[in-house]
Amino acid sequence: MRRRIPLTRRAVGVLVAAGVCLVFARGIGSPELLAAAGLLIALVAASFGAVYLERPSLRVDRTTRPDLVAVGGRISVEVSIAETSALPHVHTEWKDRIPSGLDGDASGTLPSTGVAGIGSRKRTAEYTVTALRRGQHELGPLGLAVSDPFGLVVRRRNVGGTHAVLVLPEVVVLPEIPALTASRDGSTRPSSLRAGAGEDDVIARPYLPGDAIRRLHWRASAHHGELMVRQEEQRNDPEATVLLDTAAAHWAWPDDDPSHLPAFEQAVSLAASITAHLVDAEYRVNLVGAGSEALSREVGAGSSANGLRSSPVGGMGDALERGGQHLEDDDLDAALLDLALLRPSHEPTRFLDLSPVISARRTQPVIAILGDVEEGDLGELTAVARLSPLPIALLPAGARRRTVELLELAGWRCHVGERGASFAALWLDSSGPTSAAGASRSTARQGRRGGAYVRR
Repeated sequence: MRRRIPLTRRAVGVLVAAGVCLVFARGIGSPELLAAAGLLIALVAASFGAVYLERPSLRVDRTTRPDLVAVGGRISVEVSIAETSALPHVHTEWKDRIPSGLDGDASGTLPSTGVAGIGSRKRTAEYTVTALRRGQHELGPLGLAVSDPFGLVVRRRNVGGTHAVLVLPEVVVLPEIPALTASRDGSTRPSSLRAGAGEDDVIARPYLPGDAIRRLHWRASAHHGELMVRQEEQRNDPEATVLLDTAAAHWAWPDDDPSHLPAFEQAVSLAASITAHLVDAEYRVNLVGAGSEALSREVGAGSSANGLRSSPVGGMGDALERGGQHLEDDDLDAALLDLALLRPSHEPTRFLDLSPVISARRTQPVIAILGDVEEGDLGELTAVARLSPLPIALLPAGARRRTVELLELAGWRCHVGERGASFAALWLDSSGPTSAAGASRSTARQGRRGGAYVRR
């Protein structure tokens, strides 16, 4: 379809035959050969005129099923071409433009219209694409290569506009961890995670790194054969904050294409997975971009019951056309849409002042998904750690050892990803010992290349 000359091989053969006829006509003085040469040349000229002088009316419509998917999902696309033409088209090749975030074979041949197709007609084509990257991707325009009934001349043109396809970040199912365990019915919550006053009960739970020694419950420890701590529980709805580092400089490894940062894409998927996990566990989640004002969303507890994640093939076309206006502001679906459209910030890497966001929620845990943070970026994070009873920092493989040490000195529980590990493994690791030693080993093995956040 990208040939620059409009003539086909058949047309070239016809013109060569016409040239041979002309040569022999002059050589032997044959008027029949001269007439044959003229007829062949006229045929090519007529075909050229029929294809290039006629300007048919074309309208291209696309229908996608489903309207949106998560990364790795497949989308069926139906292309409908409505055409009004005074001449039949025997052969029409088509090729739809596929953006880099999608993958698929979007080309083929439309059926011949024949003489009966003169006038108004409609033809359709179908193909399937696989979502490779989150975000909004544009299909189109449609490239057409139309030939005359004799197949001598081809006209190539782009027709129609584009069609938006929205790809959500992948949401991975995460296991429950002791530090954030919460009952599904909302009746009881750990006091370290409580969001307000309530009716106290005293129970014992296993000791976790970071628990104060004064909270040890010696009688329960002797009974269970392991260290147990006092755990007051209250009847209330817990809250949690998920911080996502959106600074592009923190996610750009040496070999990365600046237009696509794989580590940042995995961090967005991890943020979506943690948010969905906490919402399922009846937490109210505050999702914040630590380096960007573009991401700030409060998600209501249990708001994922009938949304995009649970029904990714649902009819969301109207929602996208209206910018998701029918979604509630505190719905998990709205948060997933925010993450789908989020772009890394190329502004100076200093974090926003997060203290106002956290100070109003001093009794809630904070899970920070951080990139390759440098020492100069730690000021706001240090303030956040002082305001939360349970600050957890998840860092990429190859994180700087000094950064991890400073974060832990500030009060963060740091956990560094391992290449080849899963999100679930990193999430489970967040309930265990902190990762200063792990960061040292990871940095020694990988240097400053870092690689992906984790590789699933």
